Formats: sequence, structure tokens, C-alpha cells
Amino acid sequence: MNPPIGFVLLTHQNPSQILFLCEQLTKQFDRAPIVIHHDFSKSKLNQDLFPGNVSFVADWENTRWGGWGVVAGQLKATRQLYSQHKPDWFVVLSSADFPVKPARSILEDLYGGGFDAYLYHRRIGYCMLPLPLGGFGAANFAHPAWERLAFERYVALGFGFYKLATRLKWKTKALYLRQQFFIKRFTPFDGSMECFAGEYWLTGNRSTAEALLSDNARNRRLTAHFERRPNPDEGFPHTVLCNTPSLKVSPDSKRFSDWEGQINHPRTLTEADFPRLLASSAHFARKFDFNPQQLLRLSSLLENRS
Repeated sequence: MNPPIGFVLLTHQNPSQILFLCEQLTKQFDRAPIVIHHDFSKSKLNQDLFPGNVSFVADWENTRWGGWGVVAGQLKATRQLYSQHKPDWFVVLSSADFPVKPARSILEDLYGGGFDAYLYHRRIGYCMLPLPLGGFGAANFAHPAWERLAFERYVALGFGFYKLATRLKWKTKALYLRQQFFIKRFTPFDGSMECFAGEYWLTGNRSTAEALLSDNARNRRLTAHFERRPNPDEGFPHTVLCNTPSLKVSPDSKRFSDWEGQINHPRTLTEADFPRLLASSAHFARKFDFNPQQLLRLSSLLENRS
């Protein structure tokens, strides 16, 4: 019998927090399989301390913010999870995530939700709205102007001169060819596919995993394209899944995050946020600093609810 759920963790620091999250997931989800892609070049980690249901990707990738290694690491961990365990569902997490719904409620939502994947996404087309200087605020990926950022990252043909522009204090750091004539000839978005992008964190079923891991001409073409683009984690899985006609993808990622006043990362959550977390429809929240007492109180609240 296949396990109902498994987890893919993408980690690079805070070994104690990684271990704590694995112990809590193991307890709450009845020893569900967990596969960790850990970038050992960023921090050391003692694998022997982890529960028996946890395994690690041996041929791990070097990862950096905004680089392809994050996507490659997730694909390797997902492939290992499905080659060894074949769960009905999988959830991609970082070490700074934590469940905010009881396991039973999460599984009921997934089995009864009618979707194959839960991933915030939006179709990316031509957009020239001005980018806000102070970031996208609480709306973040849903901000109207975020489409321009995504269009320049993933669709337009960009020619950057960032170092020179920074040294000379130029506002413009890249030039873009935005015309469909060039896009159709030099990108995968030639009319047979559309670009989709959004928040990275994904929950999906076995069909979703198969679509991401399939070695077909479309995925190879998208891989070659996104490997050369910035922040491919916010575009590659969305484009693969939303161009798979057999999949039903919900734009609700089932994640809680607070981007109010933030630019590159969501606000760190505290115990003061617990009422909002528990009242939301989210399954997991991010991000948390490692405070075991605080997280155990949240875990206790979930146990009482279940």
C-alpha cells in the first residue's frame, strides 16, 4: 500500500531546525517518507540523527538563491521519493516551514479537493507596468506589476550589464527584446506553450510528480530554457504543470506567508501570528525562526484540534 503523503525538503542551513521539522512531520504524519536535498557545501549535517523514514539525496547540488540548483535539487529529491515510496501526495518544504493544520485535515483536503496540484501561478504575458521601488508588498506574486518582472525573467530576451551599471550608478541594468517575433523563435513560448510563474512551494499528487519528472522533449526544452534564466524555481514547475492538459492545478498553494513590508523574503512568523495561521485555509506556513518551544506550542494546538 502506498503511503498517503511524502515530503521533499530543500535545505542548506540550520541542521537543528531541519531535524526538528523532520521529527514533527514523522510524528504528525505517521512516519511519512521524507527525502531531503541538503546542500552540504553550505553546512554540515549528521544524517545518523534523523528518523528512519528520512533519506538524503546523495548526489546533491550546489544551490544558491535564484539559481537552477534549487530546481535540480527538488527534482532529484522528488525522483528519489517516488522511486522508493510512491506516495499519493507530496509536499515541498524548506526547513523554515511548519504545518498549521492537523495531518488528518490536510489529507482530507487533498483527497477531496479535486485538484492534482496546489501551486500559486499566473499566466505571464507582455507587461510594462512600472516596478515598485519598495517591493511588491503584501500582494507580492499577485501584484499586477509582478507580471512584468516575470516576463523579463522568463519570456523576453534580456541582455544584462549589471556590474557596469552598478559601478556607474545607471538605473537601467539590462535591455530586453519583447517582440513576439524574437520570443517565438528563441524561447519555448512559440505558441505551443505559454509561460506561467508564481510562488515556488508546491503540493502535488503522483500525476503531478510524473509530469515534472518525465523525460520528454517538452521538459528537456523547458529545462534548457530555465537553466539560463534567473529565479527558475518561480517559473519552471509552473510552466511544466500548467502546460500539462491532464492536470488540474489550483492557484491556492495552501501556504501562509506574510509579505507586508517585505522585499526578498516573507516576514518571520511568531506566536502572535498563531490565531491567523490556525484560522487560515493553509496547510503549512513560512517562515519561522528556530524556536523549539514556540513551534511545540503550535504543534500542541494542532494536536488538540485533531
